[in-house]
Amino acid sequence: MDKINLYTQCVQKLQEQINDIKDAILKVQESIEGEQGSTAGNKFETARAMGQGELDRLNGQLFKLNLEMNILQQIDAVKPCKSAQLGAIINTEKKSIYLCVGLGKFELNKAIIYAISIQSPLGQAVIGKGVGDEIILGETVEKILSIH
Repeated sequence: MDKINLYTQCVQKLQEQINDIKDAILKVQESIEGEQGSTAGNKFETARAMGQGELDRLNGQLFKLNLEMNILQQIDAVKPCKSAQLGAIINTEKKSIYLCVGLGKFELNKAIIYAISIQSPLGQAVIGKGVGDEIILGETVEKILSIH
């Protein structure tokens, strides 16, 4: 498995999400500023309050994405892992997962790998496990075949 390539893809995807949120924040700020000069009275206050609510929501998302980027930057992509830990690629009988942050599905060398958070239910079920251990999540049981 090419962990460096997978790590790079994760960083790029997360950075794209951060950039998209920053762009959306700028647009909302411009919209709020535009409302100041074009409306008066209650209509202005309502538009401003709605814009501020959207701005607060976007800033909350940006804060969470920045926290995830901090987690991602703690990973040493060249370090081999012997147990399921942050930065490990875990191959089970049914799937491959990358313990980092929740970014979803990636394709690497024609293989599908799911980037998941260590705080997710699956992340919590697998953390600390080794090759040959079983992961139990609900009624699903999977055996760990390899860890990189």
